[in-house]
Amino acid sequence: MAHNILITGPPRIGKTTVLQRVTDRLTDEGYHVGGVYCPECRVDGDRVGVDLVDIMTGERSTLAHVDRTDGPKVGRYRVNVDNVDTMYTAAFQRAFEDADIVIVDEIAPMQTYSEAFPDQVRRILSAELPVLATIKAESTDGIIGEVKQRDDIELIEVTEKTRDELPTLLTDSLLKYV
Repeated sequence: MAHNILITGPPRIGKTTVLQRVTDRLTDEGYHVGGVYCPECRVDGDRVGVDLVDIMTGERSTLAHVDRTDGPKVGRYRVNVDNVDTMYTAAFQRAFEDADIVIVDEIAPMQTYSEAFPDQVRRILSAELPVLATIKAESTDGIIGEVKQRDDIELIEVTEKTRDELPTLLTDSLLKYV
């Protein structure tokens, strides 16, 4: 049975919100949740970047921003690769040591510029811990395609119709593996 649940869907459908709601539910039930989520950074209602947040510590840093002048470009954003390396590596290590369940937001092109990220993702998906991750829908190359081909994953699409019920369903599914 799959112990790695991947959610996918179009941009801004609510994937990160679903992860945050699952994290809140699990935490409320007394489980230790580790990993990283990537909330949008908005100014005056406009998306100007994406942050990285370590779930266990609350530490926050920039994943990508429109005002960055260096780093790989993805759409209109420039990626802070050093922050990707540092945040995911540290958050995953904490999760290995203290978490019951791991959240990975997200397995997507911005993160793949990091040399450390693919190895960290392979490591966390191969561990005994149940994982809930978001993954880019259209991509099939590199680590994104590799993850989608694993036999220990379940892929679930977030839609406007399903996003409100998914936090409960996903929480229940993850708890079967704890």
